[in-house]
Amino acid sequence: MTQPSQNLRISAPGKMMISGEYAVLGGAEAIVAAVDRRAFASLAAERGIRPAPEVEAAFREAQSRLGRIPGEIALDASSMRQDGLKIGLGSSAAGAAAAAGLVYAAHGRDLDDSAVRTEVLKAALAGHRAVSPKGSGADVAAAVHGGFLRFRRLGDTVESYVIDWPSSLEIRVVWTGQEARTSDFVAKVDALAASAPARHRRVLAALGAEADAFVSAVLAKDVPGIVESTAAYGQAMHALGVAAGIDIVTDTLAEVANLARKAGGAAKPSGAGGGDVALCIFPDPAAAERFEHFCSGADLRLLSLELGVPGVRVERTMNPAATPTGEAA
Repeated sequence: MTQPSQNLRISAPGKMMISGEYAVLGGAEAIVAAVDRRAFASLAAERGIRPAPEVEAAFREAQSRLGRIPGEIALDASSMRQDGLKIGLGSSAAGAAAAAGLVYAAHGRDLDDSAVRTEVLKAALAGHRAVSPKGSGADVAAAVHGGFLRFRRLGDTVESYVIDWPSSLEIRVVWTGQEARTSDFVAKVDALAASAPARHRRVLAALGAEADAFVSAVLAKDVPGIVESTAAYGQAMHALGVAAGIDIVTDTLAEVANLARKAGGAAKPSGAGGGDVALCIFPDPAAAERFEHFCSGADLRLLSLELGVPGVRVERTMNPAATPTGEAA
């Protein structure tokens, strides 16, 4: 039985790629975390601001599996922007998860049920991939399941498991002030594979080895190893950028990495690089505080983010008389 869907408001979190960028596209494992910047999906009687195509596609896909619900999808993903720019937290993936979750909730499915979440993930992935087929799906998985995930893409299927993140680690996130387009960078890496396949294999193999080392360090709760792997993965991403002729590690991202190392930690791009955000990892609060001080002196902006938050959920019910409005992802 369907619920009074016009009253539902569903949210899903954004993501932070911890490790595995680019390598995950070749089957390597990645670690991704859900963050507390959320996309909110609801229904409107009439179309308002058009959400991202991935969001509409996920909404349609979920309805094709369960049946139509009345109304147009409305999405508010404004929390995933900074200074009017996207900041690389996976707004379209979070929107796709929220849109699919809205349909499942409207049909009376319990979003707290792990089996239902699995179905929501399938619908959200299918919709997202219909528009953005090059993506790994790690961001969609984080938006649906939440927490810290160990993730692998195997052809058209994905595997994801919630893992324990070492509580002693301190994470800081820096906004570079520069928006980046993942699809453009992936296209450049694909062009490298076509023009210089041997070089492409070498740099991707190096990334894959570092991704495996990172996962092993996390599972062992090896704090020094995680810090070391963070730095090594950033260096491997830089090598890929040099090979592909793109600035994966921009000057700002390199500056963040230098300051993190000076403070006693490590930093790397989170996501495809070229801007967006830097992930910074420290072995203890004192090192993180030193880094914050360095950032203040360098005029670098730290974002207030909580990682490992819950996945897709019913946020609240809305007043039936209210007309939801949305902001495009």
